[in-house]
Amino acid sequence: MDRRGDFRVGRTIIADRRVDFGATAATLSATKDLDRHTYKWHRLKNTTTQNVILPNATTLLLGWQVVIDVPDDSAAAVNVQTYHDTTPATLKNIEPGRAYELTCVDISTEVGEWHVNFLEEADKIPTERYVKSFDDSDTASGWPTLSNGYHTITVLESEHERGTKPTVDIFQADGSDFIQVTPDRVKVAANGDVSIRVPENPDLRFEGEAIFI
Repeated sequence: MDRRGDFRVGRTIIADRRVDFGATAATLSATKDLDRHTYKWHRLKNTTTQNVILPNATTLLLGWQVVIDVPDDSAAAVNVQTYHDTTPATLKNIEPGRAYELTCVDISTEVGEWHVNFLEEADKIPTERYVKSFDDSDTASGWPTLSNGYHTITVLESEHERGTKPTVDIFQADGSDFIQVTPDRVKVAANGDVSIRVPENPDLRFEGEAIFI
């Protein structure tokens, strides 16, 4: 059954299968104004930073939600702004590769009050670990680089996938256990690549693992 208009239920809707919400995708070249009847999910990209203005909160039902999703291939961010007839204010700057759910929790003013929830893929959340195991050899499975009196292990950002500012803890194997140790130096490059080094003389290479958060 198709209903072309609004449909309001005074109590709970029970769906034996599912309720589908609409979504839209667009490339922005100017400010985009949202209203109460807009899509639930907006996937937006642009070549320069553009603004998305939330609806006048007094026109909404308490708990009204919208998701703004800026894909990785967007060349610039999206500013989500609260409603004002002349000077909207930025509530959240959304960088490419991120999506936020915005819920209106106060509809007493035009601006309203909004709860902003960062939506993240489970395998990319900050607490997800990447473990790099290594032995004490000079092969690719251990400490493959010797230069200027130091053995070095390098873990690329594309391998650990924890961004340009990861937290790194180093552990030495002790049988089936691990003991946290401090190498001569742990360097995080501007691009997120991490280098772990120990002296050649005496030879302080060890078997262990590096944990990236």
